[in-house]
Amino acid sequence: MSSTVRVSLTVILLVALMVPLAGCGGAAPTESATPPATDGTAGVLDGASLVESLCTTCHTRERIDSATMDLAEWQATINRMITQNGAKISTEQQSAIAIYLSNR
Repeated sequence: MSSTVRVSLTVILLVALMVPLAGCGGAAPTESATPPATDGTAGVLDGASLVESLCTTCHTRERIDSATMDLAEWQATINRMITQNGAKISTEQQSAIAIYLSNR
């Protein structure tokens, strides 16, 4: 193998190995960055509170509580409420509600 080819392959290999490392540094966090969790609950949405505030605008709590579905069924039901009825529920809220309702 010629020295020119060897040098070229070495450079290509080094660049290929360094590219994934480029994202490791990054800028320092800004003031608006979420602080690290200290009690294990940061960023966790309360499904019970979400059901009370979002779902009971259209349904009674009794109707919600009497329904027994598994996680996939609750996810489908919540998705139907969003797509067919215009419920304003974020993806994170959907997950929290479905998990809460399926684990009651």
